[in-house]
Amino acid sequence: MYPIVKKDIEVSEALLSDTELQGYKEKGWIVPKWEFPTELISQMREEYRALLERNSTLSSDIIMAPHQTRGGSMGVVGSEKWLEFATHPAVLTIARQLIGPDIILWGTTIFGKPPHNGKETPWHQDGDYYPIKPLEVLTLWIPLDDVTLQNGPMKFIPGSHRSRKIFSHSWQEGKNKTINMACDSEHFDAAGSEPLIIRAGQMSFHDVYMIHGSQANRTDKRRAAFIIRLMPASSFYDHKLGLEIGKKHPLQGYGERPLYLVSGTDKAGNNFDIGHFN
Repeated sequence: MYPIVKKDIEVSEALLSDTELQGYKEKGWIVPKWEFPTELISQMREEYRALLERNSTLSSDIIMAPHQTRGGSMGVVGSEKWLEFATHPAVLTIARQLIGPDIILWGTTIFGKPPHNGKETPWHQDGDYYPIKPLEVLTLWIPLDDVTLQNGPMKFIPGSHRSRKIFSHSWQEGKNKTINMACDSEHFDAAGSEPLIIRAGQMSFHDVYMIHGSQANRTDKRRAAFIIRLMPASSFYDHKLGLEIGKKHPLQGYGERPLYLVSGTDKAGNNFDIGHFN
């Protein structure tokens, strides 16, 4: 298991109540009461500043896999500090309640949402092209800056995860988008969406089948967020399929992603056969 920060941190306050767990089951996302300490968010902001300096040729709109230090996705030169943030005891405490005790970390992302020119993210489901079988992923979203109605908050379609299926998606042209595959409109009603308005240091968890998206940031302040992708270790991360997906989405590096067993054991029994980290 990859070492986590401050093993002596008290995490009992992070535990979700039965009511909160039921709410997650019904709506598909939750904002726990536990928050990252101010000093830890300050460390994330500083690490993000250093990450942008090391990768000055890349756009700050999206930085994929900052936790990778060996030729990461998009050629990103990352840092193990992002692994420490991603495996904070409180994060794993909540994740175990939502997807079970056996957990693999397979991805991280930072969406920069810079001022005035932050790109929009069309309505989509995260698992549309993940090489994970069966498809089960928990996404954790940590804002480094306060999220308001004005700076492009993430919006969810409540209950859209319940069918446990990936709906049809179509390509949308435009360089003003973080992704170009958008969920077809017949599958949801955007009028029923709910915005995620949270402070820096709070966090949200959402289901892989959740339909969500966000508008561009037109304010004069950044709205950055650190995203963590966790999967139950009972699922299989198919690197061969990831290579095939990579022919259409080469920047993700899905076929070469290192895996990190961050809790329990590899129940699938074959996620680490190709020599990735455990």
